Amino acid sequence: MKLKRWAWSTLCAAAAMVAGCGGGSGAGLDGNGRPIGEGADPGGPMTASFASIQSHVFTPVCTACHAGGAAPQGLRLDATNSYAMLVGTASAEVPSLKRVAPGDAANSYLIHKLEGHQSVGARMPFGGPYLDANTIGLIRQWIDNGAQQ
Repeated sequence: MKLKRWAWSTLCAAAAMVAGCGGGSGAGLDGNGRPIGEGADPGGPMTASFASIQSHVFTPVCTACHAGGAAPQGLRLDATNSYAMLVGTASAEVPSLKRVAPGDAANSYLIHKLEGHQSVGARMPFGGPYLDANTIGLIRQWIDNGAQQ
């Protein structure tokens, strides 16, 4: 009998604690459950991190063309594929250059394409408008810092 009372008391106490926490209000989180102001938040400022570049540039700008099986040069820049298709991967247009050479933005074909210094093909985004110097600078910084995921 004592064991039943102990179990019932424990169960009631646990239920009261759970009811008291309210399950969280979501305050401080964006619609995806991420902290507001985090660098990857498209509504927040862009930072020199892969997640931020993905959400501010690759997804909204580049995937207009670089998505699916018909992506130019096979380069898909959606969130699932972009890192693997960029970092340490030879450019299809200039195989002697990596699309992104970690630690070396000046010799990364992505930077050549964004700045309009490429030897083959068009400046990106194709037909413009082109990325501003600050945005390209943050991409350069991410690459020079090692292009971490």
